[in-house]
Amino acid sequence: MNKLAGLALLGTLITLTACEDAKEVKAEAKDAGAQVKQELDNAWEKVKETTHEIKHDESLNELLQQSKAMGLDMYDNGKEVAVDAWIKSKEAAGELTDKTKQKAREIAAEIEQAREDLNEG
Repeated sequence: MNKLAGLALLGTLITLTACEDAKEVKAEAKDAGAQVKQELDNAWEKVKETTHEIKHDESLNELLQQSKAMGLDMYDNGKEVAVDAWIKSKEAAGELTDKTKQKAREIAAEIEQAREDLNEG
């Protein structure tokens, strides 16, 4: 009977120890979760502070304005180049049309001359 009582007591002791270990693990997990949350909150606050500083940093705003102005200048210059190229292509097309018309007149004259030569012949 002593062995049975001893085993029961040992089982109870193991169960109590396991329950105590589970409580400790749960408490440690809760503490770790709280630490992680605090670290994330701290990181988020740093991000917000840095963003606020960047927004109010005059040199950055100045740089952004300069970049914007340069972009607009490049856009305007690009438009001018595109318009110039379009005008030149239209002029070239006009020259081509004039040359084509001239060549058609020459061919028509040659055909007319060939007909006259056939009629006379």
